[in-house]
Amino acid sequence: MVQDEVTWVLQTIKSNWPGSSFPSTLARINRDEPEILETDDRKRSLELEEWNAIGASLADRQSSPIGTEYDKRVETTISCRLEGLHADEWGQVDSAAEFEQLVRYVQHALDIERSYPTVNDVDSDDIGSVAYHTLVVENETDLSDDNKDYFRRDWDVRLIGYASLP
Repeated sequence: MVQDEVTWVLQTIKSNWPGSSFPSTLARINRDEPEILETDDRKRSLELEEWNAIGASLADRQSSPIGTEYDKRVETTISCRLEGLHADEWGQVDSAAEFEQLVRYVQHALDIERSYPTVNDVDSDDIGSVAYHTLVVENETDLSDDNKDYFRRDWDVRLIGYASLP
């Protein structure tokens, strides 16, 4: 089975969650499929009254040749979006500080990862694979509402590595 970078980012957030357990009110969404991993629903969004949502999608992939062989340097960017709704609007977030902690926990789960994915470009061993060696969380933007009933934070996860081509 092919492991893609979006799935890897979402799985890493859950497996490296700080504290005792992954929150039951946080849903992970693969926006490329689309699929909500906690419910297996084929949707790109969900009701923020019931869940906080962390979504991820492939934003960019660039490659450049290295050396005289067919190998390439690869940079893949995954776009992440964390959303929540204030409890006064029947959401799951009690305060701006609580949402900020949720942001930091998600990013911490990514930052501490020390083994990076090796992914195949397609479901075939003869196409080659990409082995990543660097993960950078960057370009964080706060897009929360001014009245703070709707919380949203966007950022990119940049993976850097090398493709070994046959």
